[in-house]
Amino acid sequence: MRVAICDDSVHDAELVCALLREHFEKNDFAGELYTFFSGEALAQAFAADPFDVVFLDIYMGGMNGLETAQRLREIDRDFSLVFITTSKDHALDSFSIGTNDYVVKPIKREEIDRAFVRCREVFLKNGRFIEVVSNRMKRKVPLNQILFMEVYGKEVLIHTAAGTIKAALPLDELEKMVTGTFLRCHRSYIVNLNHVEAIGQDDFRMRDGSLVPLRQRGRTELRDAYADFLSDRLFKVSP
Repeated sequence: MRVAICDDSVHDAELVCALLREHFEKNDFAGELYTFFSGEALAQAFAADPFDVVFLDIYMGGMNGLETAQRLREIDRDFSLVFITTSKDHALDSFSIGTNDYVVKPIKREEIDRAFVRCREVFLKNGRFIEVVSNRMKRKVPLNQILFMEVYGKEVLIHTAAGTIKAALPLDELEKMVTGTFLRCHRSYIVNLNHVEAIGQDDFRMRDGSLVPLRQRGRTELRDAYADFLSDRLFKVSP
């Protein structure tokens, strides 16, 4: 799960980030945290790669929280939104945007915990994850954390931002469970295009430095698919 915190107060943004990090560690939850100090910076990053949860201050200089939230909803309506505010005066306005919770300043640990639990429930309910059996235990793996998947012997290795998971499922079955940005680029590999940095002659180069091979046949189709993905993403970034 990717979580963005946006507040033009550096102190408040870092406090929310620290409290969420503690919540993750306490509850053994894998998540990625990103901080932004303006609505414009958040909107630009969100357009390139949407977040699952956004903690957003309402009263900011430049583009305020309500304007920022509206911009984000135009890009992706499925993320969870938590407003951080000194007052709930804009509560009625925010309902039309779709907020999941409020955190009122001064920021308290229990309010952050409550808000995130609500967002996590929405995330799981929306099915933005796959469920696999690993080491005889069921695990829910957020789709946006998957970098790529590869066949390894009789198992499949699911490489994620938080580590590697061994899954007792054929790659063909996993392919049916993922959609959108996932591409079967090789008999033994599925790649998440959101985590690709560049495409080379023989492979995809991932943001973490990994190389994912391209199949020999159909490389033109793979390049076209990646080009289409980039075009769609650029279209989202455009005003």
